Amino acid sequence: MPPVGMVWAQDHGGVLGSAEGMLWRVPADFRHFKAVTLGGGLVMGRTTWDSLKGALVGRRNVVMTRSKDWTAPGAHRASSLEQALALAANGLEEELGADPRTGRAASWPRTWVMGGGSVYRQAMEAGVADLLVVSTIDLDVAARPEGAVAPVLVRAPDIDLAQWERDEEDSDVPGTWRPRSGDAAWRVDVWRRRA
Repeated sequence: MPPVGMVWAQDHGGVLGSAEGMLWRVPADFRHFKAVTLGGGLVMGRTTWDSLKGALVGRRNVVMTRSKDWTAPGAHRASSLEQALALAANGLEEELGADPRTGRAASWPRTWVMGGGSVYRQAMEAGVADLLVVSTIDLDVAARPEGAVAPVLVRAPDIDLAQWERDEEDSDVPGTWRPRSGDAAWRVDVWRRRA
């Protein structure tokens, strides 16, 4: 199996989003996500697929679902994580051509797990990932004004420091933020599986 990465954006408390969708808009992080995953295979759950409103162009979109008759334009269906990873990885060069990424992303995996929460947890429990690329958005979305109805929040998986080591060269300097884009400033931390 080729190397596998996991990529996500979270707030300070590890919130990925809510059952209703994204809780922030940070265009620079969207561009970062595209730069990381372009030309690659993406594994996602059905809820994540539905939130996209269509296939991500220039990538192979693999959707994990229990529904045996589910189809969607631009998507490949998988019934398990193992099947999804194989579909996402095999034959990328033939379908999408040479890896178009540049900079540090050019050395990273071409196969990515991109959500949602239950798919991330499955991938962590199965130990399939070699690299984590985590954007932290400078927000705390769980904090709500008194009396406001809180959405059902989806949380990122825990990063076990016994298994993962922060890559200082590929990560942003601790305590710094990239410029505000849309709703917030943001930063990127890259984690590599310990040998």
